[in-house]
Amino acid sequence: MTMILAVDLGSTLFKAAVFDEALTRRGFGASPLSHQYAAGGRVELEVSEATSAFEKAVGGAIADAGIASEAIGTLAITSQAQTFTVLDKWGRPKMPFISWQDTRAQAACRRLQEDGRLADFADHTSFGRLLPVLMVCQIAPLQHNQPGLLGPDCQLVNLPTYFVKQCTGRAVVDDNLAAMSGLYSLGLRDWWPAAIGACRLEKGQLPGLTPSGSAGSHSSEAARRFGLPAGIPLVLAGNDQTAGAFGAELHKSKRLLITLGTAQVAYACQQEPSAPDAAIIRGPYPGGLHYRMAADSCGYNVVNWLRDVLPDCRADADLFELAGTSEHGCGGLVFEADLPDGKGTWRNIGLHHGPAQFARSVVESLSKRMASMIGCLQVDLSRTTVLAAGGGSRHAVWVRILADMLDQPITVTQADPLDGAARMARLAVA
Repeated sequence: MTMILAVDLGSTLFKAAVFDEALTRRGFGASPLSHQYAAGGRVELEVSEATSAFEKAVGGAIADAGIASEAIGTLAITSQAQTFTVLDKWGRPKMPFISWQDTRAQAACRRLQEDGRLADFADHTSFGRLLPVLMVCQIAPLQHNQPGLLGPDCQLVNLPTYFVKQCTGRAVVDDNLAAMSGLYSLGLRDWWPAAIGACRLEKGQLPGLTPSGSAGSHSSEAARRFGLPAGIPLVLAGNDQTAGAFGAELHKSKRLLITLGTAQVAYACQQEPSAPDAAIIRGPYPGGLHYRMAADSCGYNVVNWLRDVLPDCRADADLFELAGTSEHGCGGLVFEADLPDGKGTWRNIGLHHGPAQFARSVVESLSKRMASMIGCLQVDLSRTTVLAAGGGSRHAVWVRILADMLDQPITVTQADPLDGAARMARLAVA
């Protein structure tokens, strides 16, 4: 039986799973990552660390499935977005991966905004405005601080592309991830000359392009270092949110996927591309379709903080059980989070408020933020099935509060990027 190996290159874990032809999961492996943090907002990942995690996750999944590596017939990779490194002309890394969490490029981002060279940025890319975490902004400080790092014989590769090159000998990226770099034009369906020029790059220094959900190349003998056979197709499954949405089959009917995770995300699939909007992220979806997405950094991270603050909340379940005992509206108590500044504020605190109201006020605040994001997507909820995934969806109280706020039933589902990547792989090689 031919198997599919799906790999999810996440921010904290690399995960891998083996699936059979019926997309039943037969084995799983994972390996945590240890990023390097330093002053000034530096967040980097050593290439050796990433390579070791990839090897352990892949090897663990194959061993757990109890199969020989030759049974793997297709490899699919989904990933976090903007994390990247630079390779020399021999394909060797010249620097660690710069994480999408790195914030050193704020000044460079402001300069690009002010000089007007990328004034039509929103028309071309997945984002409605320039952000310092995007590759297009992060490259400029590298050019300035490390002259010669990005020489004409060097290549810029994001995280999944590095492993594609390691397994196939070719640097390829899918259009879904390319559009999130700030260097790709959705309209041109190619690397964007204005952005490349602003970064003092040449097109040849960027990877080849392929549609998301398609086989970008085939493995070579080099893939055997990861325990993979040569000659198998490698399917590029886009960013992890897209892979999760594909796993939930958003493309088959009118559905909205909301993820109640560390961050909150609302994701919809559609036939036509969305117009640029500062409040949404947009881009290609497998099968020639398109997505639009809204994201909020306030999510389960706030729940985790609150659990440590409130008395008698030793576990998440304790917090949500407590929130469920409070009345709607929390007796006037309102919580507002301001995560960029690491702050949160309660308003209208009264002597009658207790832990239950404090707990529920946070859940109601997060639910209001999600409702606002859904509004930005302009989804007609009366004609749409709402699906919920992520760690928060396991808590009925949060799902019920959000459903009441939306005046719409919510169905809890699985939206695992590994499942979606495997599903893309099966279609790509059918």
